Amino acid sequence: MDNTFTIRLARIEDAQKLAEFCELLRESLEMPVQPEKLLSGVSAPIKDLSKGMYLVATETHKSELIGCLMITYEWDPGNNAFTWWIQEVFVDSNWRRKGVFQALYKHTIKMAKDKGNVCTIKIHVNDNNLNAQKTYKRIGMTDTSNFMYEFIL
Repeated sequence: MDNTFTIRLARIEDAQKLAEFCELLRESLEMPVQPEKLLSGVSAPIKDLSKGMYLVATETHKSELIGCLMITYEWDPGNNAFTWWIQEVFVDSNWRRKGVFQALYKHTIKMAKDKGNVCTIKIHVNDNNLNAQKTYKRIGMTDTSNFMYEFIL
């Protein structure tokens, strides 16, 4: 793995780039995009960590964002601890397959272990996104065979 990445919490000055990443991600997944909501949507967890947090990747000694993921929290009463959900994973096309996501993921694991009250890290993946599934298995995640349903308001 290339060790030339810096992983850090997103700052408010990163919000515009994160909104761009989010728009590209949603377009690639053929999800609806509401550009007028994206900037405030990505800014919300940056301003209020109770909503979640964004981790961003840069090249070490550079400031340009090359990847990100968002973590949200779910309380697991059976384990008396949190499940962290990884969402909004995006790596700039010029940086894919160079270890950026793996660096973000390893940083997530370290943060969860340091926090001490996290029992599980999960990620939702579309059933037709085979590349992502292979990546998640390669980094040590296991298929839970759960299905997800939604009701859109």
